[in-house]
Amino acid sequence: MSTPMTAEGHLEPRADCLAASDGGITFDVFGSAAFGAVLVLRRRGGKGPADELRLPLTPPGDGTPARTTLPATAELAEGRWDAYTETGEAVQPGIRDLRVLVDQAPASGPVAVRVPYPTADGRLALRCWRRAPHAEAGELAFAPEQGAMSVTGVLFGAELGDGPVVQARLRAGERMHEVPVTGEGRSFGFTLPYGPLAEGAENAVAGKERLWELWLRPAAKAAPVRISRILDDVWDKKSIFAYPKQRIAGHIVAPCYTGDNDLCVRVTAAG
Repeated sequence: MSTPMTAEGHLEPRADCLAASDGGITFDVFGSAAFGAVLVLRRRGGKGPADELRLPLTPPGDGTPARTTLPATAELAEGRWDAYTETGEAVQPGIRDLRVLVDQAPASGPVAVRVPYPTADGRLALRCWRRAPHAEAGELAFAPEQGAMSVTGVLFGAELGDGPVVQARLRAGERMHEVPVTGEGRSFGFTLPYGPLAEGAENAVAGKERLWELWLRPAAKAAPVRISRILDDVWDKKSIFAYPKQRIAGHIVAPCYTGDNDLCVRVTAAG
């Protein structure tokens, strides 16, 4: 992969990324000689000292790039972190080797996931999640004759107790629908009928959407945990994962993921 030149004749900074099994990421930065000796990670929208991390670069050698490593122990807040040089130039994405991120199985502690990705305007960024506990969505199955979907998953940082339920919460509304959870230990499963989610909007304008967020309450007195799918190398599942649609009570209903990889059910008034 070639590295473009700037107007001043310097190589534009570009970084190859190699994800490690422990959660660390190694960056090989090309064109760094003209832009300083530090790789800067800055959380988008952040304003405090904790929203910037400076990673010292080893000096580039003869034909070799500068290198730095984001250690697995570094605590990055959840969000999107953009990569810059010490002089403020945006870093371009190079080769991203993320094979070890597929089918991760965190052992203990908070679930911390970092996925390097190219932004829409061609810059390098990291999508970071940090959740404790975390409910990882697995397989989704569908029963068109019942107007429902079933989900299995794994809970990290907690276990199921007495009276676990999944809560479907209407975004920008106060409605909530609960269904029982099956499973034991860290494994959970549930079946969610679509009918109750389509109720109450019989006169909705065609095309109007309502989004129901899915939360797992592991036990009767436990705090709910957002159900998401983050333990892989897909940083934004919103436009990639598509599921079958069902027509329920004048609405089109289907599960979906948000731009943050949180699992939802979208209910759209049919025309």
